Amino acid sequence: MQSIKRRNGRIPFGYEENPEDRTLLDPIPEQLEALEEIKTMVSQGVLSLREGSSWILHKAGRSLSYQGLKDKVDRMNTTHG
Repeated sequence: MQSIKRRNGRIPFGYEENPEDRTLLDPIPEQLEALEEIKTMVSQGVLSLREGSSWILHKAGRSLSYQGLKDKVDRMNTTHG
């Protein structure tokens, strides 16, 4: 996993500010893996958005609102569907 360029002031779920270069965001593998797993489960109807949001907090230790999760699931379905 590689660092990404920072686009605005907000740091997306699964990333943290690079301590040496504030214009870069470093991935947090555990969070990104949990997000991918939960996005798939929500997309398949196994979990609701609210349940997925709770699972994200439980698995990754960082909160993601159900609306934020919905945006990520929708984006996944648009790019893969």
